[in-house]
Amino acid sequence: MRLLIPVLMALALILVPTASRADALESLLARHLAWRGGDAFARMESLHGKGKTAVGGLQGPIEVWSHRDGRTRRDIDYGVVRDAMAITAEGGWKVNPSGQVEDASPTDARDARHRVALDFGTALRGGAGAKLVALPDEQRDGRAWKVVRVTFGDEDLYDLFLNEADGALQGLRIREDNVTRFVRLGDWRQVQGVRMPFLEEEFTDNVDSDSRTVVESLELNVPLAPTVFERPEDTLTATFAKGRRTTGFMPFEFFNESRVYIPAQVNGRATPVLLDSGAAMTVVDAAYARELGLKVQGQIAAVGSGGQAPAQFANGVDIALGDLRLKGLTVVVIDLADVARQIGHPLPVILGKEAFNQLVVDVDFPNRRIAFHEAASFKAPQRAVRLPLVESTGGQREVQLSIEGRPAIRVLFDVGNGGALSLFPAYWQQADLLKGRRSSKTLSGAVGGLRERDVAILKSIEFAGVTLRNVPTVFDDAGNSISTTDRLAGNVGLAILARFRMITDYATDTLMLVPDARALKQPFRRDRSGLIAIPSEGRLVVKMVAPGSPAAATGWAQGDEIVAVDGKAIAPDYSSSSLSQWRYRAAGQTVVLTLKDGSKRRLTLSDYY
Repeated sequence: MRLLIPVLMALALILVPTASRADALESLLARHLAWRGGDAFARMESLHGKGKTAVGGLQGPIEVWSHRDGRTRRDIDYGVVRDAMAITAEGGWKVNPSGQVEDASPTDARDARHRVALDFGTALRGGAGAKLVALPDEQRDGRAWKVVRVTFGDEDLYDLFLNEADGALQGLRIREDNVTRFVRLGDWRQVQGVRMPFLEEEFTDNVDSDSRTVVESLELNVPLAPTVFERPEDTLTATFAKGRRTTGFMPFEFFNESRVYIPAQVNGRATPVLLDSGAAMTVVDAAYARELGLKVQGQIAAVGSGGQAPAQFANGVDIALGDLRLKGLTVVVIDLADVARQIGHPLPVILGKEAFNQLVVDVDFPNRRIAFHEAASFKAPQRAVRLPLVESTGGQREVQLSIEGRPAIRVLFDVGNGGALSLFPAYWQQADLLKGRRSSKTLSGAVGGLRERDVAILKSIEFAGVTLRNVPTVFDDAGNSISTTDRLAGNVGLAILARFRMITDYATDTLMLVPDARALKQPFRRDRSGLIAIPSEGRLVVKMVAPGSPAAATGWAQGDEIVAVDGKAIAPDYSSSSLSQWRYRAAGQTVVLTLKDGSKRRLTLSDYY
């Protein structure tokens, strides 16, 4: 899950003439440069701005520093949630809402450098590898604009909207990470002979994430102290009681062999928390937040595997896991009731990457136990296979694997994903992976809801030196979800990761995996019924019938309700019982399903994808 919190920076025009329409572009460029300030704009070396910004009912101060050489920093303080990021030649850092300092991802740095090149016109003068092309005129805000597309040799796009008469810049349409937004610039004022915008309005695909920034002071060509860009000291959010350096191993509930629930104390209340490395922030269910008395603020859009969902913020959350204390967390508050029903287990809290950032997390799947360690005192198992586990888009982590002998791909490391593998459309469509492959449909997702998606079997996956065969894989659509990204190829989940003892060390960007021979011999679970059903008050409600499945061939329909399987009633603990595994039985077995009207239907299982 990631959050749509806008990145707000002043933006300026860059145009790199090409052979096509070169004269028209050069003329437009000359008018624009004159409008911006001519020689004064060309001499601009640095900027330092302060102002106020507002998004989703939150507001607070913003401060920005930028230099032509590519260094940049942005701080925003909404009160309940704060955000800071700096980029330098060496990389960069950011501070998450709970105060932990993280590395900026390579794509964070790339995006920021693109915007510096836009701010200062570096690419206009032949730098930053930028190229341009004129697009057809477009209507916006009741009038026509000249549109120039700027690219930097990667997948990101920057479209500048210019007034033909004088070259004035109305705004930019930005596509980064395959997500598009428009930044409208206004209240242009002269600062040391350079025309600069004092108003920025950012429009996204969700009004909750639209923002408005008013610049209150702006300095140009002032020295920027090196300390501005220095990495701050990390806030010690994670500590151990009684001077210890580890929790030691603690048992966890491996619910349905697809979710890791850890017994915890949340603000002093006994609470099972779901471990989820794919959550950029810890999440508290809205109803549980009310029980805890949390004060929520704002409303922005949270992007999950199923789409977008309204989210608010709260701070002052303490979580205890054995002798481990995670103190002063800022959390996202989302209504998780539907996700809990889909899983079949209460879901009061999702423990996100704050539990991973400062610690070594040792999940011993073979023995159903977990430990948290200080990184300095941890000794890795000798048989551990080490893989890079690096910062990625959206503040998450990525690993690499390869599919059926193809080149390695980058995938999201997601302990909260109960499946094996999901592939994102930017990858699988280009690779044409469904061509000639027997497929069907399923429902997948979590935060943001369930979406109908393709499902098929991959013959093999190579991961951590192990070849896994016949892997059920979901082929995602985009749908305003995390699958929209074109920076990652997919999402690897617990059906693969749980075949190892899994150890993460974020401080050294390392994933350590010890293969579990017994688990690796087990075939992957796959549905053989075609009934995608969710437990609800003593029954299974059919949400979808998979095309080409045994259920589709025998007349099942969405909305059918099952009250018993092989004569055994759907009890409150159904999702955690062995009865719930009937969908995964061997092909050729027959299951007797009782409907709510008392009628019975026989369903013979088969491999339908």
